[in-house]
Amino acid sequence: MVSTSAIFAILSLSLASFTQAQTCTPCEDVHFFLARGNNEPYPGRQGDLVAATCDGLSSCGYENLIYSALFTDLSCQTTYDGVLAGFKQLTSYAERCPKSKLILAGYSQGGQIVADILGGGGGVSFNGCIQPSTPALDPTTSPGNRLSAVIIFGNTRHTANQPYNFGNGSSFDGLFPRTDAAMLTALDKYTPVLRDWCLEPDPICAGNKSDALVSTHLGYYQHYSNEAADWIKSVAGLKDKSDHQTVIPTYVSGTVQDYATVANFTPSGSVIPAATTVPVVECGDLPANSTSTSSNLSTSRSVTTASSTAAPSTTSSSVLPASTTAAPTSSATGATGSNGSSTSYAANMGLVVFLTLLVSILA
Repeated sequence: MVSTSAIFAILSLSLASFTQAQTCTPCEDVHFFLARGNNEPYPGRQGDLVAATCDGLSSCGYENLIYSALFTDLSCQTTYDGVLAGFKQLTSYAERCPKSKLILAGYSQGGQIVADILGGGGGVSFNGCIQPSTPALDPTTSPGNRLSAVIIFGNTRHTANQPYNFGNGSSFDGLFPRTDAAMLTALDKYTPVLRDWCLEPDPICAGNKSDALVSTHLGYYQHYSNEAADWIKSVAGLKDKSDHQTVIPTYVSGTVQDYATVANFTPSGSVIPAATTVPVVECGDLPANSTSTSSNLSTSRSVTTASSTAAPSTTSSSVLPASTTAAPTSSATGATGSNGSSTSYAANMGLVVFLTLLVSILA
């Protein structure tokens, strides 16, 4: 008979092995890291921002931070996963591409993820869920000192009257404002390159007021992508060098849900203190420490298929807390494409339920 402890060991290994893979791109002069909003497909509305910024740049592209954003997922779990993915992906790219200018961008839940990466994360969020603590990204060492611009729209944890706030909602708190002084101090250090954009009628970043308009929250990129792109180019010192126009598809990924098919509530529950989605970047034989300027690289680079093997460690142990150490090295491969899909936390939990039932049977 298989022991209960053995089954739980298998369960733990299974939870550590939910990976997402994306094919590594050549080093680019300008490279975006995108954190999308709840229930958005990759890359989400921010594809418009990338297109507006990359237009006229001869070497520019993006990658998505890898985490599930399904409406039926536990919000603080997927936010936590996104923060860990950000540490890993930023560190990996910065080490491989030391000449690239890095742009970090987030929308809604993704805006919280971006701010959690910079200032540290953790605390109570939707439906009382408690997000585990994560450290702030050091702005004096790589990859923190490699960020040329950081832009957030509709931040779930928007906090009033911060020096990096922008828009007429700057004096309002979001749904879950930060009260931790250390987090706010850490975020302040990024003020020269950070813009946290919020409009007053936005019910997410400016509070759920009586005059709130959901359309405001959903419409940032439709109305402000060009203005935001101009700010990014200015603060990052980017100069147009070509007449290329970029088009970024925004329908990529299998993680978007039809709201009509799911219950209208935010799930509650406990966070698993290790990422349920672990990013894997497959670089193949691409040369390290180089910046490609020989070809136009501003087309879509999207997150892709799930892998069943664990991710190699690409993040310094000084960045992540001890409980988030990576799983053993794997040879996972990933495919890219506009119709790629990603494995959600909710789908993965099917395996968890199966193993849990097996425990009860064999115990």
